[in-house]
Amino acid sequence: MTRLSHSDFSYTMQKDAVSAVSADVFFATSRFPNYKIGDNNQIVEVKEDYKTSSMKDMVARETALLLEQQKRLSVRDLASKFEKGFAVGSKLSNEARLKEAASLDKHVLLKKLRDALEALRGRVAGKNKDDVEEAIAMNWQY
Repeated sequence: MTRLSHSDFSYTMQKDAVSAVSADVFFATSRFPNYKIGDNNQIVEVKEDYKTSSMKDMVARETALLLEQQKRLSVRDLASKFEKGFAVGSKLSNEARLKEAASLDKHVLLKKLRDALEALRGRVAGKNKDDVEEAIAMNWQY
């Protein structure tokens, strides 16, 4: 009775599992070929009528699709742009209203100052009267 060692068994299994590939094999494409097994277990290649696109064409097509998709705005993007624009518009409106109110306040204050200076004109004499006249003239410039 012969005894078979474990190493001999694994070597024979590897030898049977991997068959040699001849050196003259040439792969024309980078994908696995389509074939059918015909009579007598022979390999029959299937001819393909459609033309496969190159990698450059696929990349160009995908890039064009992504650019087109990027140009389209979603509803969420439109809503956020509207909200930002609305917030900026309301802020500018509030600033304009405050400037207008300050401008009106300035005119009101100048009118009150002018009235007070006019009232002082009749009550003062001498150098103070000249100062009041000068202040009234300056007030009319604004």
